Amino acid sequence: MTIVRKLKGVRKTSIATSTNPDEAQANYSTSQMSYDQRTNNMDLLIALLQNTPNFNPNEIEYQIATYQSKKAQMLVKTQAVADTFIPLNNARSLRNSTLYSSDDNLVDTANKAKDYLFTILDASSAQYKAIAKIKFKKR
Repeated sequence: MTIVRKLKGVRKTSIATSTNPDEAQANYSTSQMSYDQRTNNMDLLIALLQNTPNFNPNEIEYQIATYQSKKAQMLVKTQAVADTFIPLNNARSLRNSTLYSSDDNLVDTANKAKDYLFTILDASSAQYKAIAKIKFKKR
């Protein structure tokens, strides 16, 4: 696979599909589009261009320094995502605990309040029908 195809995430040839339903299709992804793979492939492209003696474009967007700057930006953004993943995951766990798993979780409290309102409201009232449409469920 060439470096440019790795960066674009495309194959040289398309995958042949069979019309026979009995034939098992084993297709494996070769896209290499993860953020780490993209920065590694950008490194390969920069190294290739640096080792090519005639490569000296006039356009700024195709110069090696531009590619190096783009790669540095990609690395900074990837690191920022990695740094915020753990706090985000902890916040989601706390949220899920509060909503679903703790002894006084919000789903059970909301369902109890809904049951109480059903006992005091008339079944034909607009409030009863509006509250009946609201669903609270655990995952």
